[in-house]
Formats: sequence, structure tokens, C-alpha cells
Amino acid sequence: MLGGGSLLGLSTLAGATTPAAAVSRTHVVRDYQPSRPHGWYQGSTVGGHVTSKDFEHNGKPYRVALLPISPSSDDPHLVYQDAPADPAVDFQRHLAEAFGAHYTFTYAGGLRGREEFRIQSHSVYTSRPAGNAAALDCGADLHVVYRPDPRKQDPAATDKLQWIQVVKSLGPPLDNLWRANPFYLAGGLTSVNGQNVCSFYDAPSVGVGRPEATVQFLAETFLVQDTGTRNAAGKAVVHVFGGLKWGWQVKLLQD
Repeated sequence: MLGGGSLLGLSTLAGATTPAAAVSRTHVVRDYQPSRPHGWYQGSTVGGHVTSKDFEHNGKPYRVALLPISPSSDDPHLVYQDAPADPAVDFQRHLAEAFGAHYTFTYAGGLRGREEFRIQSHSVYTSRPAGNAAALDCGADLHVVYRPDPRKQDPAATDKLQWIQVVKSLGPPLDNLWRANPFYLAGGLTSVNGQNVCSFYDAPSVGVGRPEATVQFLAETFLVQDTGTRNAAGKAVVHVFGGLKWGWQVKLLQD
């Protein structure tokens, strides 16, 4: 939701995307789909799994690419985490500083089942803002659908489920649009063409041609449950389950 500053839903991408067969992981399934509505605001996912894209802007060559989060994994561009762990993102500290006076966050140590997170779009893109032919934005999207494993006491996909995202990039660390709660706006239970789904969608972007030669986006994004209860101190109780670490960068290839 960060980047240049606003939510961005895109229905097209210059360059083809290649659907990939689902591959079982402990908690993540690659279930890449074509561009389709995500249900959170007007617009669609980028679709597929495009990991990098070279392009030219104002006569200079650039590359936007997914970050190699875990080079040792089969898919180095996204990893599952039982709990926030990246010191550069510092998820727990930023969350506590922003909302620790009103919420208590309990970390459940991950999800208990298998294949709960289905990654349906995770692709880089470029886009020209409407009405400004000279400008160019680029970034990446992530669309995740949560399907609980009923055998392992995963939290049910109800309206109590939300997402929290903390980022290391441009803008404030807690990605909640400065609202009076810590929850990411485009995440949780929604309806897509009459079907209820619990999902997360983000398509952060930056404008190309900024003074920085390289701009990098890194995020930890966690499924959480707003329990609707309060502890003895009167704070709202939020359970934090498993999540994902993902990111991308854009860089000038030569000056």
C-alpha cells in the first residue's frame, strides 16, 4: 500500500506472465493466476509471477526486480515466517511503539496446518499515471488468499481476521494509512464476484527518476486476529499468526 503513497490496482502489464503449477510448501502454495479482481478497491492484480523487468525511461536503463529474500529456497522471492524476525524491518518494535498503548499483541508462533497461504499474484510491473505521459511508476504486487487447514486448528476465515504489514522503505514503517488501528486496509475477509475470500493485496510503487539510484521495498506481512476481547489492562487483544517476508527494488543499470 506504500509507494509513491497510494493503493494501486493494475489490470495490465507490459510483458507476458507465466502461470506456475501449485507447489506444496509447509505453509505456502504457488497458485499464480491471471490478472483478476482482488475485491478491495477498483482494479485487478498484475497476475502471474514476473520476477524482473528491464525498461527505459528518459533514455536511461532501469530494472525492477523482486528481492532474493531467501536464496536457498526453491522460490527466492518470498518466504514464510512463524514470527517477525528481520531486524531491518523491526516489526514488533514499530507495532508496539505505534499501538502498544491501546493493543496487546500475542505472537502465536506461526500457523499449525499446511498450505494456508496461496500466492495468486506476485509480479513486478511498470505503469504510467493517468494524465501524465512523462511520468513512470514501477513496483511489485502481492495477492495472497488464506485458506485455513481445518485439521490443525488454524484460525477460521471470519471477519475477525486482519493483516498487519510493517515496511522498510519510503514512508512510515506501519502500513495502516495513518488510521486509528494497526490493520492493513486491503486485507481480511472480502467478497469477489459473490465469493467470500480472506486475502491480502498490495501493489506498492515508486516514481522512476528520483535522485536515488536504487529504491528498495522490504516488508513483513502477518495474518492476525482481532479477538474482540481485552486484557486485564483494558487493551484490545490481537493474536499474530504466520506471515510472509517479501520485497523488490528498482535500480538504474548505468549512469
